Amino acid sequence: MRQDTKESIVKLSFPLVGNLSEEGLRTGRLDTGSGYKLCDKIDKPEITKGQKNITLPLSLPSREGNFLALAPWGRGLGEGYSRDNDKLTVIVSVIFALLFLALFAGFSEASIAGKISVKGLHTVSEGEFHDIFGVKEGSRIDNEIIRNGIKRAFLKGVFEDISVEVLNEENPKVLVSVKERDFIRKLYVTGKYSLSKLEIMKDFMFKEDSLMRYDLVGSAAEDLKNKLSVYGYPGASVSIETVRAKEPYSTDVHLKVDTGIPLIIKKIIIKGDDSKIKKRMKLSEGDVYNQNKLKDDLKRIKDHYKKQRHYGPQVGPFEYKDGELTITVNSGKRLKLLIKGNSRLSGSDLMKEAPFFETESFNDEVIEESVVKMLFLYHEEGYPFAQIAPVIESDEKDIEVTFYVFEGEKIKLGSVRFTGTTLPQDKLRSVLSLQEGGLFNPDSIDKDKESLEEFYGALGYLNADIKEMDVKIDKDSRTADLNIEIEEGLKTVILSYDITGVEDDTKEDLKSGLGIKKDDPYNEIDISNARFMIMEYFRNYGYPDVDVEVARSIDKQMAVIEYRVIKGRKKLTGKTIIAGNRQTKYEVVKRELPHEEDQPYNMRVISEGRQKLYKLGLFTDVETEPVDMPDGKKDILIKVNEGNAGSFEFGIGYAEYEKLRGFFEVNYINLLGMNRQAMFRTELSTLEKRYILQYKEPWFWGIELPFRIFFLKENRNVINITDKTTMYNIDRYSLTAGVEKKWTERLKTDIYYEYSLIKTTDVLPDVILSREDTGTLSISSIKPSIVFDTRDDPFNPRKGFVTGISLKVASTILASQTNFQKLEGFGSTFFKLSKRNTLALSARAGMAYGYKDTKELPISERFFLGGRSSVRGYDQDTLGPKGSDGNPTGGNAFVMGNIEMRTSIGRGFGIVPFFDMGNVWVDSKDMDLTDLKYTAGIGLRYNTPVGPIRIDYGFKLNRGVVCVEDKMPVIPHISPNQHCSKESPGALHFSIGHAF
Repeated sequence: MRQDTKESIVKLSFPLVGNLSEEGLRTGRLDTGSGYKLCDKIDKPEITKGQKNITLPLSLPSREGNFLALAPWGRGLGEGYSRDNDKLTVIVSVIFALLFLALFAGFSEASIAGKISVKGLHTVSEGEFHDIFGVKEGSRIDNEIIRNGIKRAFLKGVFEDISVEVLNEENPKVLVSVKERDFIRKLYVTGKYSLSKLEIMKDFMFKEDSLMRYDLVGSAAEDLKNKLSVYGYPGASVSIETVRAKEPYSTDVHLKVDTGIPLIIKKIIIKGDDSKIKKRMKLSEGDVYNQNKLKDDLKRIKDHYKKQRHYGPQVGPFEYKDGELTITVNSGKRLKLLIKGNSRLSGSDLMKEAPFFETESFNDEVIEESVVKMLFLYHEEGYPFAQIAPVIESDEKDIEVTFYVFEGEKIKLGSVRFTGTTLPQDKLRSVLSLQEGGLFNPDSIDKDKESLEEFYGALGYLNADIKEMDVKIDKDSRTADLNIEIEEGLKTVILSYDITGVEDDTKEDLKSGLGIKKDDPYNEIDISNARFMIMEYFRNYGYPDVDVEVARSIDKQMAVIEYRVIKGRKKLTGKTIIAGNRQTKYEVVKRELPHEEDQPYNMRVISEGRQKLYKLGLFTDVETEPVDMPDGKKDILIKVNEGNAGSFEFGIGYAEYEKLRGFFEVNYINLLGMNRQAMFRTELSTLEKRYILQYKEPWFWGIELPFRIFFLKENRNVINITDKTTMYNIDRYSLTAGVEKKWTERLKTDIYYEYSLIKTTDVLPDVILSREDTGTLSISSIKPSIVFDTRDDPFNPRKGFVTGISLKVASTILASQTNFQKLEGFGSTFFKLSKRNTLALSARAGMAYGYKDTKELPISERFFLGGRSSVRGYDQDTLGPKGSDGNPTGGNAFVMGNIEMRTSIGRGFGIVPFFDMGNVWVDSKDMDLTDLKYTAGIGLRYNTPVGPIRIDYGFKLNRGVVCVEDKMPVIPHISPNQHCSKESPGALHFSIGHAF
């Protein structure tokens, strides 16, 4: 029980620092709200040896059996206190430490906590506070735990004050009172101002939904005044008023701005150059004297001179006086660079090696650097005899530098021979950058010598010496022979190695994974790598301060190695504190973190959690910081900066089939602060309208199992690409729901249920294959799928592969009006052949069949081929079975393959030769690979942030014949019922993104 008795006074004396006031002391942190308060009378400051001191009488009620924790963290004493005032912080900390010793003397033994009561929480949930504070009902409690809990809670960054009272009963009750710091709810801008409200808010120090710093109100006003002065309003006045909002711990900031009379530019005077340069400026006479815009103009003028190849132009200083803006400009001399005598390398390529304009300096060193770089370029191209002589001419306006080039003959490398070596010469040649038959580059000699030394060192030849790299050039044959003399020395091998300072079972685990063993060549790189592997091993098991010393002894080319492990103190992971998550709930962040309390401290696991938080898309920045606690654990402080959870995207494009098309999408990814996502997307073209409304729950039933549900409304008009007539029209309403599971970074599965209501109209007679092809049809189906993906980039892959398979089952058991099964599979693989070339291969296939009373699949579910993403020699959906009028009907089986050679030609452009093949069959039993259609072609690519824009033209390699029923009488002996013609030679396609 709480018992109040007589009051006692304790006087504490300490130096005054800064502008700490009596009123500040009365309103500061010493008034804890727990009965310990500053007495009404404060002694006047005393001067002792030049030091101002003050004595504070504190009222300490005698509470028998009560426990109070005072927290010297958070906002400081008085309005003038600054966190940077380290001296005051130290003094106050010492005072409170003494208080702790006096007050906690009777509470040194641990107890078991009873009921925990927390008052004053608003933005922090009680569950999060209990996690941070570390005291729960039934848990151990003592002074140290309370102090650590308070310290930990202040790391959250939202608490102004925390007091803890423990009532000494059989099961001590813990009473926690908190005061959160104020946040800015709304920012209002009023007054008379010439700038836009957005500009003022952008430059104002305080932002909505950020921490309210009352101590910086004056600084914020002064800072804004200074910025307005730079904008041309030196007489601006700024006042700030804070008003308590209705919401707890919320403040509205009322910013009143009067920009006053602006400084107007009446005249612009350019000194030292043609006044026409004023046309390069955006500021003009009559504008407000905005120094930021002026600096942009000065940079724009300087850049203009540089583009005109002026060397070292000087723009400025400038002066504004009585409405006149005077700018001093010196364009500098114009630097002319000429290349003469070159024929093998272009002048533009050589010019790029001259750094005059980048360094903005012109001297002998820069000229010499230019010559060296140009010669290096020639050497790379196989011209070892190239010479360059610079000649300089100068007058009042221009500096002309002419580089006279003697290129010499192009030399190739003939033979590479080694003497003094016992190693296979082919293996040694493979180490060199200089290769037989390739270009001879004299600059590669020294690099290849270093490569050979490293190679020998890796094989245990510690004293190997590359004595000579002799080059003999035959000008007649234009070849260079390279003779390399090597003195190998004796090979050093590992006789034995041991790991000390660890347990035997740990030693065996380490040895099995270090990659070194007895009789291996002694290699310093391997020895060092093994040391780091041992350190990493122990860091993963809670020894962050581990060190490993390596002792080596080598005798007669036999090496004995000892790894001495100094593990240090084992650290366990403590509490996790999350700061900065104003909108995002605590549990959203916590559930993504793989580390657990009381597990060995492991920075790798913590880093994995940081990456997972980035992948949520909620945060622009995530920082992790370990915090050492007195109990030997390391708490983890995670600081996040929340980004904008909402987005709006739109696009417009053109394709050969749909013609003009576009989309817009509205997306929000943090509904209710739980990372729940809602999206609305509209896709429009001349042939199709699609509306999609989607919701995603990333953790379904409290486990990491994303649940997605979306509604689709679609109207699609399918036309004959030749005569543009409508073959059929589909109106679809679909509701799809399902879950996804990412088992590893590469393996993903999902299963979805889909209910569709499909209305098919305007169907041409020759397209109809079943009764379901017209009218309204409901399809209820389940679709599981699995995908395995190792690609290095999902949008523009250079290596790896992706493969997957899916099955769609519709049945009357699921309330479907049709019964069918569809099985589809695909696989694509990518090979990086060189820096510019990627070979891409793809294969796709599918089979479907109806069962029970369904003989043919409805047209909306049949397979079609042809178009920009399948067999590109054919127009959209035109490959495969056709009706009597030549219109494609689709089929129940298909096979398709694609080959591309993706070649970059620079500046974002690429050329892609391709080969496609495939066909569609009405029934899977009709499949015959001899029916495959083949096309080949070439495409042009231009890379953009949303994928490559591509133009492809495909040629049919085995053109077939298309026959349609005649509408008019024909000559009897030719064909009484049909008219036949050859297929078109090819098709042109426009699109965005790769074909696969």
